[in-house]
Amino acid sequence: MGDAGIYIYCNRVYSIFNIFTIYARQINMLHLSENEKVLMVIHRHWIVIFWKFLIAFVLAIIPLIAAPVLLSNQSFNISDTAIPYIEFFLIVYLMIILLVSFILWSDYYLDIWIITSERIVDINQKGLFNREVSEFMLDKVQDVSVEVPNMLATMMKYGNLRIQTAGDRTFEIEEIPNLYEAKNLIMDYAKNQNNVGTQQVDSN
Repeated sequence: MGDAGIYIYCNRVYSIFNIFTIYARQINMLHLSENEKVLMVIHRHWIVIFWKFLIAFVLAIIPLIAAPVLLSNQSFNISDTAIPYIEFFLIVYLMIILLVSFILWSDYYLDIWIITSERIVDINQKGLFNREVSEFMLDKVQDVSVEVPNMLATMMKYGNLRIQTAGDRTFEIEEIPNLYEAKNLIMDYAKNQNNVGTQQVDSN
């Protein structure tokens, strides 16, 4: 596979990536009730995927730098017949790196938490085709706590959100930005939902 083959392959990967992300945006994963509205959509902080992509970049760039040096160095005595095999394994290696990077990106991009005026929906993407969706109503929320785990999280302004619900169930939203904004939003609407529920009980 020459330079043209690599170019075609990269274009195909990029096209698949675009189709996948556009399709993901258009998926109607949430059915809203009559008076319900989406308040916030939360992804993990970009620093989460940055480190993984940095490692993938380093793993991809090392052979691209090392291969020309090895092939041009006559002391290694690499025969002309071995060069196509070396190029083939290099291409396979880069394809694996791209595939793993794509899976990491899709898992990051499609892991979302949706806060509406009535509930919180947790969409957990597992691999390319497996997705787990769970939700709980805001009127069940009893307490929301914030955890900033380390110095990097403090500097980059991200952290974990723990939500305690009725029945001693705990939900955790990890490594998200806008931490305190999300907490205040959940608490405010949880109080509103509880007040509405109390008023309905009193009226009955």
